[in-house]
Amino acid sequence: MPEESALDQLLKSGEFLHHLDMDRKTADLVFDRRTIRALYEFMSSQRIDYVDFPISAGKESVVFKVIRDKKPLVLKIYKLSTLRFSTTWKYIEGDYRFSRERISKSNFVYIWAKKEYTNLYEMRKNGILCPRPYDFHKNLLLMSYLGNQVSPAPRLKDADCDYGSVYSEIRIFMRAMYQKAKLVHADLSEYNILYHRKHAYIVDVGQSVSREHPAADFFLERDVKNMSIFFTKKGIEAPYDDLLSFVKGTGPYE
Repeated sequence: MPEESALDQLLKSGEFLHHLDMDRKTADLVFDRRTIRALYEFMSSQRIDYVDFPISAGKESVVFKVIRDKKPLVLKIYKLSTLRFSTTWKYIEGDYRFSRERISKSNFVYIWAKKEYTNLYEMRKNGILCPRPYDFHKNLLLMSYLGNQVSPAPRLKDADCDYGSVYSEIRIFMRAMYQKAKLVHADLSEYNILYHRKHAYIVDVGQSVSREHPAADFFLERDVKNMSIFFTKKGIEAPYDDLLSFVKGTGPYE
């Protein structure tokens, strides 16, 4: 019989998990055998030295700070066990950019990682502040790190900032996403915006769709409503109709 590979030996021993230095609860949530194998491959190909600590955890993914060449990066791992085909399919179906992909229940998580990479790339190309995507592999996405040595950048809901200035920036980004990148975030809220070095950064764009998507108008109106409500509560004039017109308008930027 052929000898077991080093990876297979690590998978059986559990030593790889210990090397990542994460508690058992976190490991149980995200590190199934397929993900460990993909992580092993990705860490090798991307020359990632080690996984530092979890930054955030949600129903569909866990985000880690990792170190490469003494510099911090972010590794997002989409959970194979909880990212549901039934709830995410609507964000892929109808997006012409992925119309040639053979999408099934077994590979749609990999398409989701590719989708977020593609969306981030288009956003940065069009001047929208967001993490820089470096690469993706199966259900893994490597991005730039936003934060300092001590902690990651706070979400907008927790940030101590000039909300008027942030609102002016966000509305420009929303307009640029729609008119230049031709994207709609589809889940924009104070939870998916980070505040870093006095600027807003848009994150979590896996579900973002082309503005040609059949539900793009619905998603855009929902995003606008979320932003209007949040900033209004912060004492900023952010009327829904005005923001929607600005995002979809063809006039010059203010």
